[in-house]
Amino acid sequence: MPAASTTATMAPKAKAAEESKFWTTRKYILAALGAALAVTAITTVLSVALSPGHITFTVVHSSSTTNGTGDSASQNLNLTITAANDSKRRAMAVRYQSVFVDLKNSSSANGRDTIHAQLTAKPNPEKYLSEAAANINAAVLLVGSQDFAGDRASSGGFTVVITALVKFRVWKIPTRQYDIKVSCPRVLFPEQKGLPAVQQQPVNCTG
Repeated sequence: MPAASTTATMAPKAKAAEESKFWTTRKYILAALGAALAVTAITTVLSVALSPGHITFTVVHSSSTTNGTGDSASQNLNLTITAANDSKRRAMAVRYQSVFVDLKNSSSANGRDTIHAQLTAKPNPEKYLSEAAANINAAVLLVGSQDFAGDRASSGGFTVVITALVKFRVWKIPTRQYDIKVSCPRVLFPEQKGLPAVQQQPVNCTG
């Protein structure tokens, strides 16, 4: 009789020990999975930081219109630029926090080398974009334009300089900010006179 009583009292202890062992093993497994996920996230962040996305800027359209004559003449230069997200990672989105466009004329007679363009359309600085390309429209109003432009709008061409501050994001993980500066050489601005303007080939920007 005493032996039977001893066996009956040991069974619950053995069961509790088995349950404790099960939960301990489960905790180890969950901890290992959590560590693996953390390592994956860190690896992703480092990979993005060391090899960020690639943005290609291209001038796809340029034109000009002239108003008035002589010293009172003004000239409007219009640009359309595409910013293509060429990142190899499909999940990588880009946010254009700021974009600036300038026209450069190093042969200006009065020494004014650069003129700033006004952006009439640009990517939303608050949103990450995953689509292939975003459009940037820019315009420059030149009054008494001969000092700066001369005949470069139709012959020599301008250099378009694009400066952007961007951030990338992969799987909801944002990267640090990146400064991008590229130049697009020999951009012509054919004049529109009511007829379809002669278009130059797209100009790829490098930097």
